[in-house]
Amino acid sequence: MPTPAVADLAAASDVIHTRRGEPVRLRFVTPDDADLLQGYVRSLSPRSRTKRFLGALSELPKAVLDDFVALGRNGRFSLIGTMEQDGVARVVAEARYAFDRATGRVEFGLSVQDRWHGHGIGPGLIADLERRARALGAISLFGDALRTNDVMIALARKAGFAIQPHADDWTLVRFEKVLITPVAQLPGGPRHMTLII
Repeated sequence: MPTPAVADLAAASDVIHTRRGEPVRLRFVTPDDADLLQGYVRSLSPRSRTKRFLGALSELPKAVLDDFVALGRNGRFSLIGTMEQDGVARVVAEARYAFDRATGRVEFGLSVQDRWHGHGIGPGLIADLERRARALGAISLFGDALRTNDVMIALARKAGFAIQPHADDWTLVRFEKVLITPVAQLPGGPRHMTLII
């Protein structure tokens, strides 16, 4: 039985919209969604799976799938985006983010079902993830992409992320966006601040 906090999370959802205004409901993935999430991953083209998971795979290995559906374990959360099609809620996107309390940084990754590329779901997901990161009190939001993933790099750049070579892997780039401006960089220089806890 999930704790009340987890149950509350599982019931929560957001709505983003495609460029044509179609609603996409974002909700947390729970263990009951394992087959649904795996079906979504299998439905992606091999190219999209490689871009999303930074390597070739046909489905999520069991340990990875179990981790994806463990709501809130180690500060990690998975989302699916669904749209009503012919009276059925179909998964059109997914995202995963992890909050590292020690560093104040949120890492994320996302994918959009091939049929829905170019409909504004990716930018909507990034904006939603940024809002979630800010709500957690994160100081930055970042992710990695294959350096050949021009679409993700362009999306990140357009959303205000800085793009740079990955420090540990030449095949990747890292995109990062600072969410909290240090006090010394605010107009007028340093100020005294009162922190209320």
